[in-house]
Amino acid sequence: MRPVPVILRDIENFQPTEDGNWLALDDLLQELWTEKEGPREALIPLFQLLERFPEDESAGVLRSILHGIESYPEYEAELVKSLYRHPTDITVTMVRRIANSGQALVAGQPIKRLYQVVIAHPKASKKARETAQDYLNNSR
Repeated sequence: MRPVPVILRDIENFQPTEDGNWLALDDLLQELWTEKEGPREALIPLFQLLERFPEDESAGVLRSILHGIESYPEYEAELVKSLYRHPTDITVTMVRRIANSGQALVAGQPIKRLYQVVIAHPKASKKARETAQDYLNNSR
């Protein structure tokens, strides 16, 4: 087993191959998930990875990060920070999953406000904006 900081460094430096292969990232994530309790320091590199690849062209590898992040206690504050830096469809989906659990706030932020932030965010992809708008419309 490699040390977590080494795994995180490799995640931070990950690039898919020229032919669009993401399997190396999948291997890194599996290595990280084997930790009994996910180290809190993994949250920032994982959210930054989602921000670097806001359009999920990974054949589902990036989607697996959603489930991994949700297994970390107290991930919500980093989720909110990520939304303010560079919202993605996956991070908007994470907010929706929290809303579906009955919560009205994410790390003290009203969920409806977070959707509004995404809709107005200059770095948000068209898909992220559309997803946030759809969720906002359906949350009324």
